[in-house]
This record gives sequence, C-alpha cells and structure tokens, in this order.
Amino acid sequence: MGIILSISDFQYGRTKIALNPIQETDLGEYIDAVESEYLPQLFGKELYDLFIADWNAPVVGVPTATRFAVVYNPFVYQNDTVLIQSEGIKEMLKDMVYYLFVRDMPTRVTTVGLERVLGENSEYVSAITHDVTSRYNQGIETFDTIQYYMRVFDKINYPEYKGITLNFASIY
Repeated sequence: MGIILSISDFQYGRTKIALNPIQETDLGEYIDAVESEYLPQLFGKELYDLFIADWNAPVVGVPTATRFAVVYNPFVYQNDTVLIQSEGIKEMLKDMVYYLFVRDMPTRVTTVGLERVLGENSEYVSAITHDVTSRYNQGIETFDTIQYYMRVFDKINYPEYKGITLNFASIY
C-alpha cells in the first residue's frame, strides 16, 4: 500500500469509491502508482528523497521536519500581494487517485460494487457530467499551490526544490 494513502481513505467524502474485494487490490495499485509518480514530480527527486526519509523516521507516517509538515498539511498563507490555500498533500493525492481509478473503470461504481449498464432504461454518465475531471483538477490546484509555496513564498526553506509543472485535465 502507499506510504500516505490507504484504501480506507476512499470510504467517505468526495472521493468515496464503493469497492468489491477484487477492486481493493486494483485501488491499492493505483495508490502506489500515483504516489510514486506524483510525489517526485511535486518535490523534485532530491527533496522527495528527503521528504520520504523524514516521513519514515523517527515517527513513521508523519512528517516531522517543519518544512515538510507545512506543505503536507492544509494551509492558508498571505503576503502583501498573494493569498494561497492548499488542501494538503493527502487530499491532493486522493483527488488524483480518484480521478484515475474512476476514469479507468469500464463499468459504473455503485454501493454494491461494479455494474455494467445494460437495458433501455439506463443512462450513460460521462466523466464530464459525473464531475470526475474536477477531482483531478482540484488535486492539480493543490499541487500547484504547494509548489508555489516552496518555489516562491518560502524558497529559503526548500533549496532542493526542483518540482515539475503539471497541467489540468481538459473536459473536452
């Protein structure tokens, strides 16, 4: 399972995914893939390695260094010219996993598991009308805000920062 996220993070809220036991394995793979892809892009390789080392010691599962706790947790900061808000790294990752997992589902997700839509009384709901893409874009907004904080707002505390810019997903 991921270092930050677990399957239980998708049981409630805006990123709730109803799963059967087979899908839990699939979701775990998505969690691993998203964390291993997006966290190095968020920080850059060197800062990512330092974040992981801090995450794993001395208390596993919590960033202990102030500079990592600041960007991991939700925040709101303002200077003379700009106000920035972040939902935190965990919510960012949840939004991205949700989008990628649900987008790739060949069937619809229901409270009893997956269902294939059949019959004339069924209606296909696209990712646009289901608002799946907005979850990813919310994750990207948080991603960008965290990077902005490290790159501009408090660059003195993140000299190793070399993150990669990501783009929003288009609904078209």
